[in-house]
Amino acid sequence: MNVSLDRVGKYYTGDWIFQNVSAQFEANSIYGIIGHNGSGKSTLLQIIAGFITPNSGVVSYNNGSTAVEAVYRNLSLCTPYLSMANEFTIEETIEQHMQHKSLMPGYTLESILEDTSLVDHRHKTLAKLSSGMAQRLKLALAIFTNSSLLILDEPCSNLDSQWSEWYARKIEQCSKDRTIIIGSNNNTIELGLCNQSHLDISAH
Repeated sequence: MNVSLDRVGKYYTGDWIFQNVSAQFEANSIYGIIGHNGSGKSTLLQIIAGFITPNSGVVSYNNGSTAVEAVYRNLSLCTPYLSMANEFTIEETIEQHMQHKSLMPGYTLESILEDTSLVDHRHKTLAKLSSGMAQRLKLALAIFTNSSLLILDEPCSNLDSQWSEWYARKIEQCSKDRTIIIGSNNNTIELGLCNQSHLDISAH
């Protein structure tokens, strides 16, 4: 999926977080959006995902469509603000996800559990998971969904070095034909996967 930003801006309580952000994101490419905490990178990712409406500028998809429905059908994401139902078990969470989104070819409930080393925890509720286990699950659901647009906000947060390397391998394996946009505070592993120049939101 191609995404175009044309002079996009957002403000809260009268103060601009950023203005005049223009960028092009294309398929088969991995992009980084960088910036310090509070610079607005998470807000920009939510605008791209269609969750927030910009106060200025235009976001368009593929052939110029500005309808957010165009992105919802083709989107998967992993972000700190994406909440999951804590009363569900891991298995129930994956099953619920699969009712709304299809997985990439070759991926199943069982393969996700095995890939994330969560087989023995499948009947645990999300409320009982460590932050690292919860992040692995969120990443797996985002990465293994059959989507053309993948948005990841600080994906290595709560991951140790072993699972950060796992994340990097999975992105490399699952990047074909996708537009991948990664928000990061200059994390080396997160940004090391990018094959396009970074967009520094702090400069806006």
